[in-house]
Amino acid sequence: MLFRLDTVVDAAVSVGAKRHVNPSGFVLERDILGSQWGLQERISLSTMTREKDSLFGVTMTRPFLPKKFSPGNPAAMTTKEGMTFAPVIEGKSCIIADQSGSGKTLAYLAPVVQRLRQEELQGLGNPSSRSPRVVILVPTAELASQVLKNCRSMSKCGVPFRSMVATGGFRQKTQLENLEQDLDVLIATPGRFIFLLQEGFLHLTNLKCAILDEVDILFSDEEFEQALQSLINSAPLTTQYLFVTATLPVDIYNKLVEVFPDCEVIMGPGMHRTSSGLEEVLVDCSGDDGTEKTPETAFLNKKSALLQLAEESPVPKTIVFCNKIETCRKIENVLRRFDRKGVRIRVLPFHAALAQEARLANIKEFSNPFSEVDSLFLICTDRASRGIDFSGVDHVVLFDFPRDPSEYVRRVGRTARGAGGKGKAFVFVVGKQVSLARRIIERNIKGHPLHDVPSAYELMS
Repeated sequence: MLFRLDTVVDAAVSVGAKRHVNPSGFVLERDILGSQWGLQERISLSTMTREKDSLFGVTMTRPFLPKKFSPGNPAAMTTKEGMTFAPVIEGKSCIIADQSGSGKTLAYLAPVVQRLRQEELQGLGNPSSRSPRVVILVPTAELASQVLKNCRSMSKCGVPFRSMVATGGFRQKTQLENLEQDLDVLIATPGRFIFLLQEGFLHLTNLKCAILDEVDILFSDEEFEQALQSLINSAPLTTQYLFVTATLPVDIYNKLVEVFPDCEVIMGPGMHRTSSGLEEVLVDCSGDDGTEKTPETAFLNKKSALLQLAEESPVPKTIVFCNKIETCRKIENVLRRFDRKGVRIRVLPFHAALAQEARLANIKEFSNPFSEVDSLFLICTDRASRGIDFSGVDHVVLFDFPRDPSEYVRRVGRTARGAGGKGKAFVFVVGKQVSLARRIIERNIKGHPLHDVPSAYELMS
């Protein structure tokens, strides 16, 4: 036997938030990260009634949003959306942070679109060419396409507005032609945003709101800080800034509040925690005692564990995360040889070595609820963990252990998404990683935030 399965059950536990009750009987949720990071004064406490699905602590009239997004239909809104609506529609700059799958995109889109519509009716703003009223910066073209899809869905629900994407990998001419039409929302990656601004194709004189989605990942983009500075320099002083993230490391928080000290921090109770519907399975691939421990033997043991999982526990959708493109390609070959006829398994690579069209095509196929094969395997680097919303993912496999806590949270957050979501994450580990992974999973079960493991990932260096 090459590996051991250490199944962790009882994952449906309290998220570990401190609960307070005010005199009116409303429950106030304070994320315990507040006391640990010294953010008590900046964290917005969400006000919720005793009824779990009643998400709004304030009464608001939203006549321009369709019924599915209205306070009268709270079941359609997540806790994050309820917490965010009031400060965003009031024009406040905010840091919006909560776990993957908590509904952050709708949380910022709904009030921003409402605000645009209100300003139109008051004669304070209208769409114009080359000058969007909202700019959304995202780290990848795939996330840009997903946000555009959300915008178009909302626009079809009775609040018409025009949105477009500007990213690399597509015809620049088409994007420039689209900019010549009246535009409300521009969704762009940092590099393309800088190009459009510097070349005079884009103006920010009408900008009302700038949204930086997955801002912690954006900071790892070498072009982002230039894009942010260009945005600040070109936008009106009254521009609202929204910083959206699934993880908020303290260094990112410090950078944001240094530049935007008046930001209101809206932090959900699931911040830096895994979903309550997630079952984490520790898979020790160290091999038998006395055997030689090398990267090659570790890969062979992990390969055997992956094939056993594919053989004994087939599910419709599995995401396999690797740290390197080279490892992705090895796994692609392993799975294709495992099912040479391609009847049972469809292997879909997703990483930077693929052309953008191929990546988007594979994402589309993986997201399709209907498949001609029994199991779809998306083999990817961390690109797939960066904000992309996959529905119905059954298993996530961490073939390589992530390099930092944020990526662990993001990877396992691709399954068990949303209210009532269920899924399994198989964590393949060797050597020193075994005890570290066990500690992390134990903390997750107790509802502790993962960033409380001090310097844990130094073991990986």
